[in-house]
Amino acid sequence: MEFKQIYTPGLAHCSYLIGGKEYCIVVDPAREVIQYINIADSLGLQIKAIIETHLHADFVSGHTELAMLTEADIYIARSAAAAYPHHSLEDQEEFRVDSLLVKMLETPGHTPEGTVFIVADLERGPEPVLMFSGDTLLVGDVGRPDLFPDIKEELASKLYHSLQRLEKLPDFTEVYPAHGAGSLCGRSLSSKLSSTVGTERLYNQAVNKHPETEFIKQLLEDMPEAPDHFSRCSEINRQGPAITAKLPKAVGYNSREFLQLIESGHLVVDTRDQLSFAAAHIPGAYGLSLKGNFATFSGWVLPPDKPLLLVVDNANALKAAVRGLQSVGLDNITGYLEGGMGAWAENGYKTSRFSCISIMELKELLDRNEILLVDTRLKSEYEEEHIAGSIHVPAPDIRYRYNEWGGDKRVAFICNTGNRSLLACSLMQRGRADAVIFNVLGGTKSWANMGLPMEEGK
Repeated sequence: MEFKQIYTPGLAHCSYLIGGKEYCIVVDPAREVIQYINIADSLGLQIKAIIETHLHADFVSGHTELAMLTEADIYIARSAAAAYPHHSLEDQEEFRVDSLLVKMLETPGHTPEGTVFIVADLERGPEPVLMFSGDTLLVGDVGRPDLFPDIKEELASKLYHSLQRLEKLPDFTEVYPAHGAGSLCGRSLSSKLSSTVGTERLYNQAVNKHPETEFIKQLLEDMPEAPDHFSRCSEINRQGPAITAKLPKAVGYNSREFLQLIESGHLVVDTRDQLSFAAAHIPGAYGLSLKGNFATFSGWVLPPDKPLLLVVDNANALKAAVRGLQSVGLDNITGYLEGGMGAWAENGYKTSRFSCISIMELKELLDRNEILLVDTRLKSEYEEEHIAGSIHVPAPDIRYRYNEWGGDKRVAFICNTGNRSLLACSLMQRGRADAVIFNVLGGTKSWANMGLPMEEGK
């Protein structure tokens, strides 16, 4: 049996290729599908089937594009009501590819149509040896059931019973989830990207024996923030995403053309790092550095109905930005600024800026009570440890809360390293161009490394 796990950084997404002697299966493919074709070719295998464990919320899947390129069949639960050509599977239905016998188990909870696929390698024996658990069972956690707020209690109950089904699998069954640490599809995922049923039975606190009512209560407490694009991506995946090869290519525009497009309603996404952006950027630009979690935060804050323009440092950055935007369903990419911000400045067009401050400067301002510090990390990060006197607002929420901070105090934004606080600064400027703001370089990580005190709790 051939087996490959493919990890997509940023999205913390795991996809898989598993095969026999002639044919293989791709599980939960990312939107960039050429990688699976290349892997299959390197193994001398033909992609025969594509499995979708559920309608993914945090990214746009490559299932329809991969099927178009390989003529492989897509397998997904009937309950997903997929609108593209596919094989609808019922609970416990089996199919075979090469020496692989695959059975689908309905495991609703994370999503209404969630499933798990268990696989037996018939060359070795009839017993299932591994399962692709999607976001039902994660390493150290389970999938969050609150992406559908109106039915979150019902989904949590279903997840409880779904996990009981998986308890019946042998301890040696290997577990391969769709996500690892860093994903917002769960609460406390491990950085380990695989496990076994026996290991999770022993150590996964989310699946340890609890009465159903206690399981539901604990599962729904303190869930992380849910980005805007989660519901949007689910529906894109149900309908079948656009084929990326058929999308218009981003083209270069000179500064004058770029300005005209901005004036006509295009949004600017600046992918440079925090120092470059702070020094000079196009007024109204979103600061979404490629050095941060670019795809997730782009999906979170960028309006999906607006055409996008990119500011990038080079051709590689352009490719990475397009790939990241498309991975969260932001396909309306018009073009990029030829010559970058250097060309924009040479033409004399307006720029915006804000100051960056070091940790020591921040401490001095806090000691003199001359600044308001806004921590832009996730709630769980803030509650674990934060700087005394700071207030918590996740970076994307600055879109709605920028008017809360007035008076004499200036505002400083901080995250763990400076990328999310960069986004926060850009969102604040979009709402209040006259605001005096600072981005804290190095973030809470540098604060802690310098031995400065932190406090726990809310």
